[in-house]
Amino acid sequence: MESSITSSTTADKPNLVLLHGWGYDHHCWPDLMLQNLQAQYQLILVDLPGHGKDTFIANGDDHISQLDEWIFATKQFLPNQYHILGWSLGGQIAIRMAHEDRRIQSVTLMAVNPKFTSAAYWPNAMLPKLLTQFQKGYETLANKTLRRFASLQAKGSKTPKPLVAHMLMLMEVQWGKVFGLHLLKELDERLHLCQLTQPCYIELATKDALVPWRWVGQLSLPTNVQVNYVEGCHGYLLEYPGITKEMTKFLHREECL
Repeated sequence: MESSITSSTTADKPNLVLLHGWGYDHHCWPDLMLQNLQAQYQLILVDLPGHGKDTFIANGDDHISQLDEWIFATKQFLPNQYHILGWSLGGQIAIRMAHEDRRIQSVTLMAVNPKFTSAAYWPNAMLPKLLTQFQKGYETLANKTLRRFASLQAKGSKTPKPLVAHMLMLMEVQWGKVFGLHLLKELDERLHLCQLTQPCYIELATKDALVPWRWVGQLSLPTNVQVNYVEGCHGYLLEYPGITKEMTKFLHREECL
């Protein structure tokens, strides 16, 4: 577990933990984005379970229970106080980590849906059968499945072909990533999101083919949650590698508190 956490060395600054999206690892974050964030924070880059250097091995137990075990183990290596930023699946896990945890000072979420799969009264999400197809496809034709997933992430981009090529360079085949597909299908963080007490910033892309931004209207979000919309696709942060003015303002304000 220790090897799955990478830290910068500016210990005099507040801590910001970054959780990437499914299929990637901590190397996915654009250099310019990291440079912008390092101006204010000591960065702690974490690989999700089964991704990158993470040593997590899924077993036959309940997927959510296994995630909670991973979260408990990961938190043992994190500072006493930190902010957290998550993209996509990393955003869902960030919400779960922040629930009733006073060590986490603020939550920043990019291209996240608290429940990625559609259900009764939750139409603005992916069809469950699509994620089932991804699970089965990844187990048999992993490279083809990653390409399909990258294509969906780039849908809505002004330059989808080069973006897909860039995404595929950042995603390697690792069998442990199947666990993450189960989490995308099963996690439901709607209640935890509505119960967050920390300042929370949500950034959603208006042309995201995986996370329809309209899900926001289906929840009664507390006043500590700020929502901002940007143009682009699910992988917009890889295409516009800086961070928006609104996110910068939020992170700067939380750093100063």
